[in-house]
Amino acid sequence: MPTPSETRFLNRNFVLYMVGWACTATAYFGVSAVLFNLYLVRLGFGPEFIGLLSGAGQFVWALCALPAGVFSRRFGLRTSLLVSAAGQGLGMLALLCVESLPREIWPAWLLVTWMAQWALAAPLTVSGAPLLMQVTPLPYRRQAFTAQAIVMGIVAFLGSLLAGHLPGWLSGWVGAGLDAPAPYRTALFLIPVCYLLAFPLWSRLKLQPLGGGRAEAAEGPPRRLLLFVVGVVFLQTSAEGALRTFYNVYLDRVLLAPVDVIGQIGALAQVVAIATALAIPRILGRLGNTLTLCVTSLGAALAMIAIARATSVPVAGGAFVAAMALMGIGSQARQLFSQELVAPEHRTQISATNSLGVGLGWATMSGVAGLLVNSLGYTGVFGIGAILAFGAAATLFGFSRRRAPAASAT
Repeated sequence: MPTPSETRFLNRNFVLYMVGWACTATAYFGVSAVLFNLYLVRLGFGPEFIGLLSGAGQFVWALCALPAGVFSRRFGLRTSLLVSAAGQGLGMLALLCVESLPREIWPAWLLVTWMAQWALAAPLTVSGAPLLMQVTPLPYRRQAFTAQAIVMGIVAFLGSLLAGHLPGWLSGWVGAGLDAPAPYRTALFLIPVCYLLAFPLWSRLKLQPLGGGRAEAAEGPPRRLLLFVVGVVFLQTSAEGALRTFYNVYLDRVLLAPVDVIGQIGALAQVVAIATALAIPRILGRLGNTLTLCVTSLGAALAMIAIARATSVPVAGGAFVAAMALMGIGSQARQLFSQELVAPEHRTQISATNSLGVGLGWATMSGVAGLLVNSLGYTGVFGIGAILAFGAAATLFGFSRRRAPAASAT
C-alpha cells in the first residue's frame, strides 16, 4: 500500500523514482542499445563472442533474480536501488578500461565486468515494480506503469538519437575514424554517468519496509501460475533477446546502414513506443492482461518474420519499430499482471520470478543465436525468434480459452 502521505499520483517518492529511472533507462535503452555491440565489433569481436557475452550477462541476471528478491526484502527497496545504480555505473567504468589491458585478456575482462553489471542490475529490476505498487495510490497504478513506459520511451528516444551521432561528433576530437573503437568507447562513458546520477535521487526515497500481516504471509504466491508465467515469459523474451542482441549488428554488417541511421531507427522505435504506451491502460481494460500478452506476442512474431525477409533498411527498420512497440506493451502488461496476483509482501518474489523468465529467455537466445548466426545467418536467427513468439502467443491463447469456462462457471 502507499505510504499515508502518498495519496497523490505525482507524489515525492514517485517523482524521485521516475527521474532516477529516466537516468538508468537513458544508459541502457538509449546509449548502450545503439553503441555497445558496435564498439565490440570495432574491437575485433564477431557475432559468436557478442552472443556469448550477451547471453552470459543475461544468464547471470536470471540467476541473481531470486537472491535479489531476498536481498530487497531483507534490506529494503531503497538500498537495492542504490546498490544497483552504483554497481552498474562502476562496472561499466571498469569495462571501458579494457583497451588499456593486454589484448589476450580482453575477452575475459569483458565477460567478468559485463556479468558483474548484469548481476548488479537484478536488484533494480526486481525492486522497481514493487516500489511503484507501494508509492502509487490504488486508482492510479495502471497510469503509473504507463508513465514508466512513457518515461522510458522518451529518454530512450533521446539517448538513441544522441548515441547515433556521438561517434561522428567525437571522432575528430579523439583522432580516430568510425571504423576504430575510440569514438564508441568515448561515447559509452555517458553510461556510467547516467547510472551514477540516479544514486543521489534514489538516496532521498522514503519507503515503507516490505512485509504484511500473518494471514497474507501464510497464503504465499500462486506457484503453479508462477511456473506458467516463467514459461511464457521465457518464450516471449527469447524472441526479444535475438532481436535486441543482433539487430544493430545486422543493420551495420549486412544491410550496411550508417551508424547515425541505426541510431535514428532506435529513436523512432522509442517514439512509437511512447505513443503505444499511452494506450496501455485502455488496451488492458479492453483485452485484459492475458489476451494483451497473446496479441503482442503474435504481432512481434509477424514483425520478426518481416525483419528476417527484409532486404532494405526501411523495411527492416519499420518492422523493428513495430516489434519494439509491441514488446513494450507486453512488458508492462506482464509486470502489472504479476504484481496484482499477490499480496504486497510477495511482490518482490513475483517480480524476481518475472525477471528470472526474462533473463533466461534473453540469455538462451543470445547465446544460441551467436553460435547459429554463421550457419543460419541473421535471417535464420530472427526466424527462430518468430517461432518462439508464435509459441508464446499459442500458449497464452490456450490458457485464456481454458480460463474462460471457469470464469463463466463462477
